[in-house]
Amino acid sequence: MDPFIFPTPMVGLAASPKSRGDEAKLSGALAKVTQEDPTFTVERNDQTKQLVITGMSELHLQIVQERLKRRDKVELDTHEPKIAYRETIQANGDGMYRHKKQSGGAGQFGEVHIRMYPFPKGTDPETYAQNKDQFPSYKDHHYDEATNFLWVDCIVGGVIPSNFFPAIEKGFKERMIKGVIAGYQVQDVCVELYHGKYHDVDSNEHAFRTAGSMAFKEVFQKAKPALLEPIVKMEITVPITNVGDVNSDLPNRRGRPFGIDDAGGGMQTITAEVPLAEVMTYNRTLASMTGGQGSYGIEFLRYDIVPGNIQQQIIASAQLADDEE
Repeated sequence: MDPFIFPTPMVGLAASPKSRGDEAKLSGALAKVTQEDPTFTVERNDQTKQLVITGMSELHLQIVQERLKRRDKVELDTHEPKIAYRETIQANGDGMYRHKKQSGGAGQFGEVHIRMYPFPKGTDPETYAQNKDQFPSYKDHHYDEATNFLWVDCIVGGVIPSNFFPAIEKGFKERMIKGVIAGYQVQDVCVELYHGKYHDVDSNEHAFRTAGSMAFKEVFQKAKPALLEPIVKMEITVPITNVGDVNSDLPNRRGRPFGIDDAGGGMQTITAEVPLAEVMTYNRTLASMTGGQGSYGIEFLRYDIVPGNIQQQIIASAQLADDEE
Protein backbone atom coordinates (compact mmCIF):
# COMPACT_ATOMS: atom_id res chain seq x y z
CA MET A 1 0.00 0.00 0.00
CA ASP A 2 1.09 3.56 -0.65
CA PRO A 3 2.07 5.39 2.54
CA PHE A 4 -0.41 7.83 4.04
CA ILE A 5 0.35 11.48 3.29
CA PHE A 6 -0.12 13.56 6.43
CA PRO A 7 -0.45 17.35 6.47
CA THR A 8 2.62 19.32 7.50
CA PRO A 9 2.35 20.79 11.03
CA MET A 10 2.62 24.59 10.99
CA VAL A 11 1.94 25.88 14.52
CA GLY A 12 5.04 25.95 16.70
CA LEU A 13 5.83 26.73 20.32
CA ALA A 14 9.14 26.90 22.16
CA ALA A 15 8.85 24.49 25.09
CA SER A 16 10.75 23.73 28.28
CA PRO A 17 9.88 21.70 31.38
CA LYS A 18 8.50 23.68 34.33
CA SER A 19 10.69 21.60 36.63
CA ARG A 20 14.41 21.66 35.80
CA GLY A 21 14.78 18.04 36.81
CA ASP A 22 12.34 16.91 34.10
CA GLU A 23 14.56 17.41 31.02
CA ALA A 24 15.31 13.70 30.55
CA LYS A 25 11.69 12.74 31.27
CA LEU A 26 10.45 15.33 28.76
CA SER A 27 12.74 14.01 26.03
CA GLY A 28 11.36 10.49 26.37
CA ALA A 29 7.77 11.69 26.60
CA LEU A 30 8.03 13.81 23.45
CA ALA A 31 9.67 10.96 21.54
CA LYS A 32 6.68 8.78 22.48
CA VAL A 33 4.22 11.41 21.19
CA THR A 34 6.04 11.77 17.85
CA GLN A 35 5.80 8.00 17.36
CA GLU A 36 2.07 8.05 18.06
CA ASP A 37 1.24 11.22 16.11
CA PRO A 38 2.82 11.86 12.67
CA THR A 39 1.40 15.42 12.62
CA PHE A 40 3.45 16.39 15.69
CA THR A 41 7.18 17.17 15.45
CA VAL A 42 9.96 18.14 17.85
CA GLU A 43 13.15 19.99 16.87
CA ARG A 44 15.96 21.63 18.81
CA ASN A 45 17.12 24.82 17.10
CA ASP A 46 20.91 25.01 17.47
CA GLN A 47 21.02 28.76 16.93
CA THR A 48 18.20 29.90 19.24
CA LYS A 49 18.89 27.04 21.73
CA GLN A 50 15.15 26.36 21.91
CA LEU A 51 13.19 23.13 21.82
CA VAL A 52 10.29 23.71 19.41
CA ILE A 53 7.17 21.54 19.30
CA THR A 54 5.01 21.85 16.19
CA GLY A 55 1.45 20.68 15.55
CA MET A 56 -1.59 21.29 13.37
CA SER A 57 -3.14 23.98 15.57
CA GLU A 58 -2.97 25.64 18.97
CA LEU A 59 -5.65 23.21 20.15
CA HIS A 60 -3.52 20.27 18.95
CA LEU A 61 -0.55 21.51 21.01
CA GLN A 62 -2.79 22.07 24.05
CA ILE A 63 -3.97 18.45 23.79
CA VAL A 64 -0.36 17.23 23.58
CA GLN A 65 0.55 19.26 26.67
CA GLU A 66 -2.41 17.81 28.57
CA ARG A 67 -1.35 14.32 27.53
CA LEU A 68 2.20 14.94 28.78
CA LYS A 69 0.87 16.26 32.08
CA ARG A 70 -1.61 13.42 32.61
CA ARG A 71 0.33 10.45 31.29
CA ASP A 72 3.99 11.38 31.80
CA LYS A 73 3.68 13.80 34.74
CA VAL A 74 5.60 16.51 32.83
CA GLU A 75 4.35 20.11 32.66
CA LEU A 76 5.59 22.57 30.04
CA ASP A 77 6.31 26.28 29.87
CA THR A 78 5.64 27.48 26.30
CA HIS A 79 6.09 30.71 24.36
CA GLU A 80 6.47 31.90 20.78
CA PRO A 81 9.71 30.60 19.18
CA LYS A 82 12.55 32.99 18.44
CA ILE A 83 13.40 33.75 14.82
CA ALA A 84 16.84 32.50 13.72
CA TYR A 85 18.13 35.72 12.21
CA ARG A 86 21.63 35.91 10.72
CA GLU A 87 24.25 38.66 10.49
CA THR A 88 26.29 39.76 7.48
CA ILE A 89 28.04 42.81 5.98
CA GLN A 90 27.24 45.06 3.03
CA ALA A 91 30.59 46.82 2.52
CA ASN A 92 34.33 46.18 2.76
CA GLY A 93 36.22 46.71 6.01
CA ASP A 94 39.86 46.83 7.13
CA GLY A 95 41.41 46.78 10.59
CA MET A 96 43.53 45.01 13.19
CA TYR A 97 43.58 43.86 16.78
CA ARG A 98 46.52 43.39 19.12
CA HIS A 99 46.06 41.02 22.04
CA LYS A 100 48.72 41.79 24.65
CA LYS A 101 48.83 40.73 28.29
CA GLN A 102 51.71 40.80 30.73
CA SER A 103 51.34 39.49 34.27
CA GLY A 104 54.80 38.90 35.69
CA GLY A 105 55.62 35.60 34.00
CA ALA A 106 55.12 34.62 30.39
CA GLY A 107 52.68 36.98 28.69
CA GLN A 108 50.36 36.75 25.73
CA PHE A 109 50.88 38.47 22.41
CA GLY A 110 49.20 38.19 19.04
CA GLU A 111 48.45 40.82 16.40
CA VAL A 112 46.14 40.20 13.45
CA HIS A 113 45.38 42.49 10.48
CA ILE A 114 42.43 41.58 8.26
CA ARG A 115 40.28 42.86 5.43
CA MET A 116 36.65 41.81 5.18
CA TYR A 117 34.41 41.55 2.11
CA PRO A 118 30.76 40.63 1.45
CA PHE A 119 30.71 37.12 -0.02
CA PRO A 120 27.38 36.50 -1.80
CA LYS A 121 25.97 32.97 -1.88
CA GLY A 122 26.76 31.16 -5.11
CA THR A 123 30.23 32.73 -5.43
CA ASP A 124 32.85 30.08 -6.23
CA PRO A 125 35.32 30.24 -3.31
CA GLU A 126 38.32 28.85 -5.20
CA THR A 127 37.98 31.22 -8.15
CA TYR A 128 37.39 34.18 -5.81
CA ALA A 129 40.34 33.38 -3.52
CA GLN A 130 42.81 32.85 -6.35
CA ASN A 131 41.96 36.11 -8.12
CA LYS A 132 45.36 37.85 -8.15
CA ASP A 133 43.75 41.26 -8.74
CA GLN A 134 41.83 40.83 -5.48
CA PHE A 135 44.54 38.99 -3.51
CA PRO A 136 47.99 39.55 -5.09
CA SER A 137 49.72 37.84 -2.12
CA TYR A 138 47.43 34.77 -2.12
CA LYS A 139 48.90 31.67 -0.43
CA ASP A 140 45.95 29.47 0.58
CA HIS A 141 42.26 29.57 1.49
CA HIS A 142 39.72 27.74 3.66
CA TYR A 143 35.99 27.60 2.97
CA ASP A 144 33.06 26.68 5.22
CA GLU A 145 30.00 25.84 3.14
CA ALA A 146 27.52 25.84 6.05
CA THR A 147 28.06 29.56 6.74
CA ASN A 148 29.39 30.52 3.30
CA PHE A 149 32.58 31.78 4.99
CA LEU A 150 35.88 32.12 3.14
CA TRP A 151 39.18 33.12 4.70
CA VAL A 152 42.21 33.80 2.54
CA ASP A 153 45.85 33.56 3.65
CA CYS A 154 47.82 36.48 2.20
CA ILE A 155 50.60 36.59 4.82
CA VAL A 156 53.98 37.57 3.36
CA GLY A 157 57.40 37.06 4.92
CA GLY A 158 56.27 34.90 7.83
CA VAL A 159 55.11 37.84 9.96
CA ILE A 160 52.76 35.29 11.57
CA PRO A 161 54.05 31.68 11.70
CA SER A 162 51.71 29.30 9.88
CA ASN A 163 51.30 27.12 13.00
CA PHE A 164 49.14 29.91 14.47
CA PHE A 165 46.75 30.01 11.46
CA PRO A 166 44.37 27.31 12.83
CA ALA A 167 44.04 29.29 16.09
CA ILE A 168 43.25 32.49 14.14
CA GLU A 169 40.67 30.67 12.04
CA LYS A 170 39.14 29.23 15.20
CA GLY A 171 38.88 32.76 16.58
CA PHE A 172 37.06 33.88 13.41
CA LYS A 173 34.57 31.01 13.63
CA GLU A 174 33.93 31.43 17.35
CA ARG A 175 33.04 35.08 16.74
CA MET A 176 30.79 34.11 13.82
CA ILE A 177 28.83 31.75 16.07
CA LYS A 178 28.49 34.41 18.80
CA GLY A 179 27.53 37.13 16.35
CA VAL A 180 28.56 40.78 16.55
CA ILE A 181 25.63 43.20 16.44
CA ALA A 182 22.77 41.13 17.90
CA GLY A 183 24.10 37.72 18.86
CA TYR A 184 23.09 35.86 15.68
CA GLN A 185 25.32 33.67 13.52
CA VAL A 186 27.36 35.43 10.81
CA GLN A 187 27.31 34.25 7.20
CA ASP A 188 28.31 35.30 3.66
CA VAL A 189 31.66 36.87 4.59
CA CYS A 190 35.22 36.66 3.22
CA VAL A 191 38.18 37.52 5.46
CA GLU A 192 41.68 38.22 4.14
CA LEU A 193 44.48 37.71 6.67
CA TYR A 194 47.23 39.94 5.27
CA HIS A 195 49.50 41.07 8.13
CA GLY A 196 50.27 40.67 11.81
CA LYS A 197 52.99 40.33 14.44
CA TYR A 198 54.12 37.70 16.90
CA HIS A 199 56.56 37.38 19.81
CA ASP A 200 59.05 34.53 20.14
CA VAL A 201 58.18 33.96 23.81
CA ASP A 202 54.72 35.42 24.47
CA SER A 203 52.85 34.33 21.34
CA ASN A 204 50.70 31.23 21.65
CA GLU A 205 47.52 29.73 20.21
CA HIS A 206 45.26 31.32 22.82
CA ALA A 207 46.65 34.80 22.08
CA PHE A 208 46.09 34.45 18.34
CA ARG A 209 42.64 32.90 18.77
CA THR A 210 41.63 35.92 20.86
CA ALA A 211 43.23 38.33 18.38
CA GLY A 212 41.42 36.66 15.48
CA SER A 213 38.05 36.83 17.25
CA MET A 214 38.44 40.48 18.26
CA ALA A 215 39.82 41.56 14.87
CA PHE A 216 36.77 39.97 13.23
CA LYS A 217 34.46 41.84 15.61
CA GLU A 218 36.22 45.21 15.10
CA VAL A 219 36.25 45.04 11.29
CA PHE A 220 32.73 43.59 11.01
CA GLN A 221 31.37 46.69 12.75
CA LYS A 222 33.10 48.92 10.16
CA ALA A 223 31.75 47.00 7.15
CA LYS A 224 28.09 48.15 7.22
CA PRO A 225 26.74 45.21 9.26
CA ALA A 226 23.17 44.06 8.67
CA LEU A 227 20.68 41.49 9.89
CA LEU A 228 19.27 38.82 7.60
CA GLU A 229 15.83 37.27 8.10
CA PRO A 230 14.39 34.00 6.77
CA ILE A 231 11.98 34.41 3.87
CA VAL A 232 9.44 31.64 3.31
CA LYS A 233 7.21 30.59 0.46
CA MET A 234 3.58 30.25 1.55
CA GLU A 235 0.80 28.37 -0.19
CA ILE A 236 -2.49 29.51 1.33
CA THR A 237 -5.65 27.62 0.34
CA VAL A 238 -8.92 29.43 1.07
CA PRO A 239 -12.49 29.66 -0.21
CA ILE A 240 -12.79 31.87 -3.30
CA THR A 241 -14.76 34.42 -1.26
CA ASN A 242 -11.73 34.96 1.03
CA VAL A 243 -9.04 35.43 -1.65
CA GLY A 244 -9.39 39.22 -1.51
CA ASP A 245 -9.04 39.23 2.29
CA VAL A 246 -5.79 37.21 2.12
CA ASN A 247 -4.33 39.36 -0.68
CA SER A 248 -5.14 42.52 1.29
CA ASP A 249 -3.54 41.13 4.47
CA LEU A 250 -0.26 39.90 2.96
CA PRO A 251 1.25 43.37 2.17
CA ASN A 252 0.71 44.33 5.83
CA ARG A 253 3.04 41.41 6.65
CA ARG A 254 5.64 42.56 4.10
CA GLY A 255 4.45 39.70 1.91
CA ARG A 256 4.41 39.55 -1.88
CA PRO A 257 1.71 37.45 -3.57
CA PHE A 258 2.80 36.14 -6.98
CA GLY A 259 0.24 33.54 -8.07
CA ILE A 260 -3.25 32.13 -7.63
CA ASP A 261 -4.24 28.59 -8.66
CA ASP A 262 -7.57 26.79 -8.61
CA ALA A 263 -7.61 24.15 -5.85
CA GLY A 264 -11.05 22.71 -6.73
CA GLY A 265 -14.18 22.57 -4.63
CA GLY A 266 -14.58 26.34 -4.56
CA MET A 267 -11.09 26.82 -3.13
CA GLN A 268 -8.08 28.71 -4.46
CA THR A 269 -4.40 28.59 -3.50
CA ILE A 270 -2.43 31.85 -3.18
CA THR A 271 1.36 31.61 -3.44
CA ALA A 272 3.43 34.32 -1.76
CA GLU A 273 6.83 35.17 -0.30
CA VAL A 274 6.72 36.44 3.28
CA PRO A 275 9.25 37.06 6.09
CA LEU A 276 8.91 34.22 8.62
CA ALA A 277 8.71 36.70 11.49
CA GLU A 278 5.43 38.06 10.08
CA VAL A 279 3.60 34.71 9.94
CA MET A 280 4.55 33.00 13.21
CA THR A 281 0.93 33.23 14.40
CA TYR A 282 -0.70 33.25 10.96
CA ASN A 283 -2.95 30.31 11.85
CA ARG A 284 -5.04 32.59 14.09
CA THR A 285 -5.48 35.22 11.40
CA LEU A 286 -6.33 32.70 8.69
CA ALA A 287 -8.84 30.90 10.92
CA SER A 288 -10.50 34.23 11.72
CA MET A 289 -10.66 35.31 8.05
CA THR A 290 -11.99 32.01 6.70
CA GLY A 291 -14.04 30.67 9.59
CA GLY A 292 -11.58 27.83 9.99
CA GLN A 293 -11.79 26.75 6.33
CA GLY A 294 -8.31 27.96 5.28
CA SER A 295 -5.02 26.10 5.42
CA TYR A 296 -1.43 26.93 4.52
CA GLY A 297 2.03 25.48 4.08
CA ILE A 298 5.46 27.07 4.56
CA GLU A 299 8.77 26.34 2.82
CA PHE A 300 12.09 28.11 3.53
CA LEU A 301 13.43 30.06 0.54
CA ARG A 302 16.38 32.25 1.50
CA TYR A 303 17.71 34.96 3.82
CA ASP A 304 17.14 38.66 2.96
CA ILE A 305 18.27 41.93 4.53
CA VAL A 306 15.92 43.15 7.27
CA PRO A 307 14.53 46.69 6.67
CA GLY A 308 16.41 49.32 8.69
CA ASN A 309 13.64 50.33 11.12
CA ILE A 310 12.83 46.71 11.99
CA GLN A 311 16.54 45.88 12.23
CA GLN A 312 17.05 48.50 14.93
CA GLN A 313 14.17 47.07 16.97
CA ILE A 314 15.63 43.55 16.78
CA ILE A 315 19.13 44.74 17.77
CA ALA A 316 17.73 46.76 20.68
CA SER A 317 15.72 43.75 21.90
CA ALA A 318 18.80 41.51 21.70
CA GLN A 319 20.91 44.01 23.65
CA LEU A 320 18.18 44.33 26.30
CA ALA A 321 18.05 40.54 26.66
CA ASP A 322 21.86 40.46 27.11
CA ASP A 323 21.68 43.16 29.80
CA GLU A 324 18.98 41.22 31.68
CA GLU A 325 21.11 38.07 31.61
